[in-house]
Amino acid sequence: MKLNGDFFEVLAQESLENGFRCHVSLNAEHTIYQAHFPGNPITPGVCLLQIATELLEQHEGVCLQLHTADAIKFRKPVTPDMRPTFVFTGLNHEAGILAVIVSVEDEDKSPIAKMSLKFNVIDK
Repeated sequence: MKLNGDFFEVLAQESLENGFRCHVSLNAEHTIYQAHFPGNPITPGVCLLQIATELLEQHEGVCLQLHTADAIKFRKPVTPDMRPTFVFTGLNHEAGILAVIVSVEDEDKSPIAKMSLKFNVIDK
């Protein structure tokens, strides 16, 4: 299920030396927050992973399928009032696999999460 345009929107994107950065806003009215958790909404980790995947697909112009998640670490919860930034570094294409390190930061550039991911590149 695609989340872009419904659960989140891209506010801005900028290039980095070996990657890129995307600033996003979250839809605080989305039904996911009604269940996770009522009265104390927190963005599910799987949604952060899906956002990262969709941003990477858009940037690379390919379809991706998660191959491995070597490490995923969450340092603090992401609430719907935050405007997180997804920072993609270490992009590496090799034999149909795209490897990347994704850092998620809050508005003050404090770390929220870090993911080391590998994707199978799927033809569109």
